[in-house]
Amino acid sequence: MNVWTTGLCKSTSGFWCDVGAPNEPKQATSIAPSPGLHNEERAAQKAFDNIVVFPRNIGAPSGIPLAAASPFVVHFARTLQEIPPMNNPVRIAVIVGFLAILGVGVWKSTSTPEATPQVAGGPNPASTAATQPVAKTQTVKLLTGSAKFGFLKDPKMEELLAAKGIRLELAKTADFATDVTKQKDFDAVWPAGANAASEFAAAWKSPNTYPVFSTPLVIASWKQLMPVLQANGLAKAEANHGLFYLNKALPLMLSGKRWNQLKDNTVFEVNKGFLVNTPDVRKSNTGMLYLGALAYISNNEDVPSTVAMGEALAEKLSSVMTRQGFQEGTLAGPFEDYLGQGLGKAPLVLIYESQFVEAKRDSKLRDTSMLLYPQPGLVLKHVLVARTDAGKALGELLANDPEIQRLAAQYGFRTNSPAIFADAMSGYGLDAPELINLAEPPSTAVLDAMSRVIVRKLEGN
Repeated sequence: MNVWTTGLCKSTSGFWCDVGAPNEPKQATSIAPSPGLHNEERAAQKAFDNIVVFPRNIGAPSGIPLAAASPFVVHFARTLQEIPPMNNPVRIAVIVGFLAILGVGVWKSTSTPEATPQVAGGPNPASTAATQPVAKTQTVKLLTGSAKFGFLKDPKMEELLAAKGIRLELAKTADFATDVTKQKDFDAVWPAGANAASEFAAAWKSPNTYPVFSTPLVIASWKQLMPVLQANGLAKAEANHGLFYLNKALPLMLSGKRWNQLKDNTVFEVNKGFLVNTPDVRKSNTGMLYLGALAYISNNEDVPSTVAMGEALAEKLSSVMTRQGFQEGTLAGPFEDYLGQGLGKAPLVLIYESQFVEAKRDSKLRDTSMLLYPQPGLVLKHVLVARTDAGKALGELLANDPEIQRLAAQYGFRTNSPAIFADAMSGYGLDAPELINLAEPPSTAVLDAMSRVIVRKLEGN
């Protein structure tokens, strides 16, 4: 039988008591004072089923059931009945002794730090916690690109992984396409692009691949440039984004066109080459994929299928890459210039859609920022390749956990649920356009051949 403490009463014998009906808390009922202890003993005996006694210097802790202190209460109450009338000093000594024992018991029952009150009839929190399995934490060494670092380091992400016993140790690289056989210190690698993932899978002899999400390549530009781009047939404004006709822009780039040579240009009259700022193909898988998209356009929107075709197209397209001057090794560098230095430094910058969304999420974009979708476009799959069991555990979690997928959408990554992604984009005042006109990248062998041509051009060989 459990009784919850609800109030206090002081007896003439110097102890506190709390009275209430079983399983129904009530206000404390006072024990009527009497000249001697004997009457209070009778009262205690009579109300034995619904009385809880505590030392007066401690008081009754609210919400503690009778069961928590019953060994002391019961012993004290029963002993009171056996104490014959005696002189006050002896009586006081006996009571003080029992109260001291009772005080130790109450102190032990209430001194656990941040103890959770036990509900009558419910499980003991301490014993329940002791039986709960604790996930063993394993460190997973992951090699990935900088564009996913914000997502992976998000406190919510770390919390979700920790609940599954995973702690990430991150390393980033600007070169996924070379030296893959040397990357054996990692449990998993997570590049952008299925071609890079397949190269790792082949080098590691690993069939464990996980397509977690995807993101298209887009162009970060500026609202004030839209009239110029539209006047030259290079762009079209949509609701909260625009289309950039890469197939029409490529001939201008190949011809060496400059911004001040575009018609009706009154907002950006600079003698700057009309080019899209991209990463270095020597260091960036994304730079190579952009080159592959240009090859697709140049080949009458057909995928170049042989090494010879790829090399010939790379020779034709080399100026588009070499005329950019210094190129960063990743997409992060050009986008930082876009955010920090604005139009003058970066009028057209190749980025991931997710980068733009993350910057919007973090309030880093300027009011004049404009997101353009290339036509034809290119979508990169972010495929995780696992080398160890720890890597496989991470891949399974990233690809299948609904909470992680929702968080990925908030960072602008397109998951298996278009509705979740659209909701996230809408929350940022952005569109989630359906990607219809897409370029197909060449095979890894063709891309490698194309990149070797560009490298020779860049290095003057």
